[in-house]
Amino acid sequence: MPVVRVKKGDTLMLYGPASALLVEGRASVLGCPLNPRSRLIVKSWRSRPIYAERDFVADIAYGESGGYDIIEGDTIPEEWKALAEKASEKPSKVCVYGGVDSGKTTLATLILNSMIKRLKLAVYVDLDLGQSSICPPTTIGYVSLRAPTFDISYHRMEGGEVVGYTSPTPIAEAHLKAVGKLVGKLAKKYGGVATSIDLDGWISGDKAIEHKRELIRILKPDYLASIGEIPDEIREECERLSTAYEALPPPREVRRRDQSARRKLRELSYERFLRKSVVRRIPISWINLSTITDGTDLRDVKRHIEAIIQGYAEESFEPIEQDAEKALNELAKNGVGVLSYLKNPDEVFVGIGLLIDFNTREGYIRILTPYKGTIRHVIVGAILLSIQGEEVYSNPKIIMLSNIS
Repeated sequence: MPVVRVKKGDTLMLYGPASALLVEGRASVLGCPLNPRSRLIVKSWRSRPIYAERDFVADIAYGESGGYDIIEGDTIPEEWKALAEKASEKPSKVCVYGGVDSGKTTLATLILNSMIKRLKLAVYVDLDLGQSSICPPTTIGYVSLRAPTFDISYHRMEGGEVVGYTSPTPIAEAHLKAVGKLVGKLAKKYGGVATSIDLDGWISGDKAIEHKRELIRILKPDYLASIGEIPDEIREECERLSTAYEALPPPREVRRRDQSARRKLRELSYERFLRKSVVRRIPISWINLSTITDGTDLRDVKRHIEAIIQGYAEESFEPIEQDAEKALNELAKNGVGVLSYLKNPDEVFVGIGLLIDFNTREGYIRILTPYKGTIRHVIVGAILLSIQGEEVYSNPKIIMLSNIS
């Protein structure tokens, strides 16, 4: 375990999987003071900038593909810090705009921490379906915090909405509808509270620009913080809504992740929200059972599952039962089920599970989930997922033409 010394004003960039324990001195991560009595953990495929407020010494440990660099100066641009300070002078709503691996989540966390330090309470909203930090992939959510955080991904959603796919690209309308619902809930619970919003990373092409314009109309932010240039159409929308906007430079250091790394991060996130799952057998008569494509009766559910099974069989060239009920039983033997979304008696989204049995003859379903409360509504999704979080089969065509229930 190496011991590193970092001079005041420089940055120790930690690449996960890795950890750091502050031995002496003073340091911070995105404005959050580093506690010398606790170890900072950085997850695989992520990185954290530890800035030296004073000279410091730290014990470092890292695993395969992890490591560290000592970088002269601060990796966080001064423009970022200035905007964060300005946005936290009073309760504001800030949207962070940028592409994949641009540093969006880092900036959104920096803004959140600044808000908390000045205003004592702030809300973080995660609208990134594929690389979500606080909620399962394919969903959106929010969490309120009263203390700064090193890494927003260590927190879980306080409330959320179901969208159903890992990108808004093929289902932009469903994403916008879910965001609208989330905004309504936030207005009731946290109206007037400072809010940092991490938008999704889809920014290329006319459809992406229109999607972001629609998001801005729904969110009505006070500020739009863009990492990189802002398209003219989005500038015009901001001006129409009296939203201040600013194009910011990228951070000095960004850990670029290829498609396989982003997929692995999703798998780790799925696994996190499925950890400690147990099998629950639920009579169908006790619940509302529907599909992500708005199917509301048992025939709809069966046809929906059969479409997923057929797509998986065609893609994998594996012989598999075409009957939905038999096919689910086969897949369950390998720890695979249909990603599904659970709601409580108040129709509040409370977690995910894997549908592993759909028995219409005896009138029950079996679902693998860590959620222990009362389940009143199960929405059957469109992704075959393993208990380890591996996306076994996913096809947006299954949900492209319908809205979310």
